[in-house]
Amino acid sequence: MIGDTAPRDGAGLTLDDYQARAVHTDVLPGADEDTYVLPLLGLVGEIGGIASELKKRRRDEQGYRGFEDQLREELGDALWYLAVLADRAGLSLSRLAAENLAKAEHAFGRADPVLHPGYDADRPQEERLPRRLAVRFAETTARRHGENVPTVIVHVLDDHGEALGDPIDDNSAHEDDYRFHDVFHLAHMAVLGWSPVLRATLRPKRKRRGTRHDRTEDGARAIAVEEGLTAVVFAQARHHSHFRTADRVPGDVLKLCRSLTASLEVSDRSAGDWQRALLEGYRVFALLREHRGGVVVADQDTGTLDYRND
Repeated sequence: MIGDTAPRDGAGLTLDDYQARAVHTDVLPGADEDTYVLPLLGLVGEIGGIASELKKRRRDEQGYRGFEDQLREELGDALWYLAVLADRAGLSLSRLAAENLAKAEHAFGRADPVLHPGYDADRPQEERLPRRLAVRFAETTARRHGENVPTVIVHVLDDHGEALGDPIDDNSAHEDDYRFHDVFHLAHMAVLGWSPVLRATLRPKRKRRGTRHDRTEDGARAIAVEEGLTAVVFAQARHHSHFRTADRVPGDVLKLCRSLTASLEVSDRSAGDWQRALLEGYRVFALLREHRGGVVVADQDTGTLDYRND
């Protein structure tokens, strides 16, 4: 849709250059009240054309030879309509591209996970979450309300072998193995460097005088947020086979995690960070379910969980 003076290989042509030249060829009518309609319908039509070409290729994989040429033409026309639509909305293609790339990088992160310093790195050792923590999940049963209920006891693997709280059951009318959910808190600690629940359990609370961390970041509300977030994500994860085969977490789940923690220190972790934490936690959750327990090692220095069936 741009003039013949444009270089065919696109060398030196910026998105804003393209948009300006595309707009110069815009002869679509557009009254003030429906100025977006024709370019939007045109864009939809070109996307439909791409789908049609894909249908032809799928229907005749050996015989259809025009897919690449048609795809190039349809994508080019779609770009023209997109440029015109953006211009009519007072938007710059280059600005849109930059913002979208930033959004994608924030949501999905880089190929290599980003390792963050702990929120307690400047604290005395006794006020820090452990950089590496090994715990054993042991499944057993407990007599509750007149019946034997499957429960899990979580023990720290150290000289004391201290249990992390009381035996946990699913607290549900239907067994769903939520009793293993402490693995998600371990994932939060390993990947995000954050877990008010583990701070309360392991007791490295930040009590240094002159700070508010003990009350605002390590207190009851922060603990309730993490527990509530974990339960809500678990409810959503059921619809996705607990992310067993997923390499992505639905965007609405990531938004929920960031929204619920917006007033806490972990608010500076990206959607990509949360995605890694959830996938890591649910990966090991699947192993705990399969083997009915095991040893989990949370490592902040690598941002990972390790599982051993022993």
